[in-house]
Order: sequence, then structure tokens, then C-alpha cells
Amino acid sequence: MAVQEIVYRNILENMRDGVMTIGADGVVITFNKAAEAILEMKSADVVGRTLGEVFLVMEENDAFNQAILNAVYESAMVHNTRVPYKTAEKILILNVTTSFLRPPGDGNDEENAVIVVFQDVTEVERLREQETRLTEELKSQHKELQDAYLNLEGANTSLQAALKKVHMIRVAATALVIVLFVILGLISWKRIIPPGSKSAKETRAEMKDPSQMKPFVVSEQRLTDSIALKGSLKPINVVNITSPFTGKVKEKFFQYGQSVQKGQLLLKMDALETETKHREADVAYIKALEKMREMDKWDNADEVTKARRSVTKSKMTLDTTKSKYEQSEILFKKGYISATDLESDKQQYETAKMDYDASLQELQTAVNKGKGDNYRVTKIELDNARTKLQVLELQLQKANVVAPVSGTVILPDAGPDKDKKGKLVEVGASFTEGDLLISIGDTGGFSVTAEVDEMEVLKLKKGQGAVITGDAFSGITLNGTVSHVSSQASKGEGSKKTPVYEIMVSVEKSPPEAREKLLLGMSCKVQIITIDQPNTLMVPIQAVSTEGKDSYVTMKDKKTHEIKKIKVETGITTFDSVEIVKGLTKGDEILLP
Repeated sequence: MAVQEIVYRNILENMRDGVMTIGADGVVITFNKAAEAILEMKSADVVGRTLGEVFLVMEENDAFNQAILNAVYESAMVHNTRVPYKTAEKILILNVTTSFLRPPGDGNDEENAVIVVFQDVTEVERLREQETRLTEELKSQHKELQDAYLNLEGANTSLQAALKKVHMIRVAATALVIVLFVILGLISWKRIIPPGSKSAKETRAEMKDPSQMKPFVVSEQRLTDSIALKGSLKPINVVNITSPFTGKVKEKFFQYGQSVQKGQLLLKMDALETETKHREADVAYIKALEKMREMDKWDNADEVTKARRSVTKSKMTLDTTKSKYEQSEILFKKGYISATDLESDKQQYETAKMDYDASLQELQTAVNKGKGDNYRVTKIELDNARTKLQVLELQLQKANVVAPVSGTVILPDAGPDKDKKGKLVEVGASFTEGDLLISIGDTGGFSVTAEVDEMEVLKLKKGQGAVITGDAFSGITLNGTVSHVSSQASKGEGSKKTPVYEIMVSVEKSPPEAREKLLLGMSCKVQIITIDQPNTLMVPIQAVSTEGKDSYVTMKDKKTHEIKKIKVETGITTFDSVEIVKGLTKGDEILLP
């Protein structure tokens, strides 16, 4: 293996094309000398660093970066494109070929890699541009020569020699274009086809020779792919119990990790402060109830009764003063009393009349106090006092905390909800109303939370199957499904700076016979099945050839025995096989080179 590694490394280092290998975690694995020369970067500055640290920060080279990312997002295809690339001193044109390789075996994604091969074709592009400009110039000269020819056609014979000379210039220019095309063709041929490779003619001849090709019968196979993750067992459902009021823990009757039954007493809270508030609320409720009763019988209230008596008294005074004033008017007309006495009786009458009107207004005001907004305010105050009293009574009833469901009491940080963290419950510990006291996990099923990097998350969808195993529960396999895939990234922990996405796998029911071996917090491995196609037509990867955007396989006609190419539509590509979506059927026989 050491000799092979040296040979492979020498081959890689002596290649004229730049070669870069990127692992599944985004870290650059290899960067040969040709890559250093083309990109003007040192291997020591690239190898061991992530793709994002080295290349994605250079926004001017987005086309180059996208060509690499396409190999990740469309792993079933081999990509070839030309992109500009800016170095410190110049702008290059690179021919980039990328592919996503996956080794055979157990599907361990940690060994996957993206291979990037690139050549500097800047000179070829420059010559092509010169060719285009020269062609345009020749077209322009050709047009001018045609015009000159038409003008000179009617001239005298002395200009025939000059005309022949111009004709020879045209011939020479045309010959120059042909020579230039030949030179460009040779340059392109030498750069595209590596030394020692066979020509297209030889290849076609070789493909048409049945003696050098092997038959292969197309059959259906099961196509699978998966992603391996790590996590720990958590309960599938968690019921949180919060503190019913502000107080301290008086007594504790459980241990963390203990199985409890519904209705079992877990702890007692010190309710001294709440009992004081309850008594105060009870007094406030009694006062509000009494005031409401008074409002309901407001017509007979003391204030209204007193106002009615005042009206009756002022009415009697008014009647008396009115009668006296009428008598005084008669006596004044007969001359028995003076005008002063008449005026005095009149003022007494008018004063009594104003007192009567005022008493009527006071009576109306007193009656209105038992209606409208005053009545509604009194009712609202009663409702508030009743509600507060009921809340405090309910809190006192919950001073003895019992288990609402059966399950396992879990530690505050063992639940799946990161926002619902609490503290350990101990005797004397203080809690405010609404604080998390206890979490009870349903261990009839389990959940596993894991993190996936940006290169793998697009393969995951809700509902995909998953297999969970662990060293601590060897021999037990849990079957679950992906229940959540986060759509928002978070930064990885520690030195891992690449974005990660959180997913959750749920196991609705665990095997009853295995529950004693399955404990919360045990580490586990999760294998998520991303592709599972049972009846898929697969052929060896060497059986498919490409011409431009089209793919072909070679077949031998059963009647004429003629070798012919059949156009096919390909799908997913594995390390050694290609899925055939269209163009072949089960049982067809193709030829392998």
C-alpha cells in the first residue's frame, strides 16, 4: 500500500492539469503542483483548510466556486464548464471538470470526496478571439475587394495586372485563415486529449470490434443511499410541570431517572406566602360581593332613601311657602300688608322652589349610582376578586405536585426543547410561579436529535426512514422516521465553523422486551435512508459514453449483428454503476468496452 500511495502521489504531482480533492466535511485533501502554478496558491495554504475559508471568501471567483458546489448538489452528474478565475496579478480562463465520488461498501459518507480537475485555457481563448477578429477583418476586406473589382471591371486593360494582384492577395489571406484554423485545431487537440490517449477514430473502431467487448445483461437492482449521524436517546414526548406559585420546595419524593405513575406524589411546596395572599383575596371578594348586592337593591339603599326624604321635605316646604305667598298677594291688594311683607313672602317661596328642584336632582343622582357604568364597574370588580381567589385556591391545591402522566423523571437538560431548561429540584430550592419544576419523559418511544452539514441537509426530508443502533444496546435495532428538518442553520460547536442544521428522528414505539436496556442519554448511531429504489435498471459506469449532453450505450443487433449506439437517459450515478431511466429495458444485452 505504501508503494501504491507513492506511485499515486507521483502521478498526481506530475500531472499538467490542476487537481484538487475536497472531503465531505468541506476540507481540502489534495492540491497538486499544477494547481499551485495555475491558481498561484501554495499547497500548504490550502490543504487542511475548508473550501469556505480558501475560496468562498473570494467573491470575484463565484463562477469557480459554483462549479465546485454543483458537484456536491448534483452528485449524480459529472460537470464540465469554463469559468473566469482572478489571481493576484491576472485573470485566467479555466476549463473545470468536477465529479462527486462515493466508494463502495457500507455507505460511509465520511469517505466521500469531490474531485476538481482544471486546465488554464486562457491562451486558447485568446487565440479564438483573435481568430474571430481576423475573420471579421477578412470579411470587411473581402467586401472592399468586391467593390474594387466591380469598379475596375470597366477600366482599361492596363489595370488587369493590378486586378490579378488583388486577387492573389485574397487567395493569400484565405490561405492564412486556413493555416490559422489548423494551428488552433492542433493546439486545442493537444490540450484536450492527453498524451497516449486514443483518437476518436481508434475508439470507434475499437467499440465496433465485438471481439474486444464483453456482453452485459441489463437487470433490476436495489438502489440505496444513506447518511450516518450520531446522537443520544431522548424521550419521544416530554410533559413539563411548572411551579404553581412562588415558594420553596418543602418535601421531595422522587429521584431523577426514576419511573413514576400517573397521580404519584412527587413533591410538596411551601405555601405560606400563597395562603396569606389567599386570605387577602378572600376579604376583597367578600367586600366586592357585598357591594354588588347593594347595587342589586340600590332602589332601597340608604342614600336613595335619604334623597327621597329630602324631596318630600322640600316639597312640603314649597307648598307652605306657596300658599303663604298667595295669601299675601290678596292681603296686599286690600291694603292690609305692606309691599315689603309681600316681597319677603315671595323670596321665601322662590327659595323653597329652588330647594325642591335641587332635591329632585340629588335623588336622580343617587338613583343613577346604581345603574350604567357604576353598576358595570362594581360587577367587574367582583369578577376580578372572584377570579383572583379561584386562582389562589387552585395554586394551593397544587401545593402537592403529582405526576400528570406515567413516565420517567428526567434531568432539566435531558429534554428535546432547548428553550425549556430548569434547575435541579432540591428541598429548600426557591422557584417563582411558572418556573420549570419537573419534566416527565414518555419512554414508550424515543427521539434522537443530530446535526447535519450544509452538503447533506438537502438530501433529508420529513418522513424518511431511519435505523438507530448503539454500542450500549448491541443487538437492538430501532426503526424511526425523520420528524423535523430545520430550515435555519446554526454555527457548529467548537472549532467547526461551517453551518449545521438540526434534525430530529422519532421512534414512536420501542420494543417492550428491549426497554430495560434502552436508557435515556445513551449514545447512538442514526442511519437515515435517503434513496431506496427496489427495482432500478443499473449498468456498469464504463458502459455509458457521453457526447455533449447526450449519453449512449453500445448494443449488438440480434438479427444483423451490427454494433450500434443507443441513446439513453441516465439518473443517479454511484461509484461503479449508472441508473438508466429511459432507453433500455430489463433483459437487454449491451456491450462493455
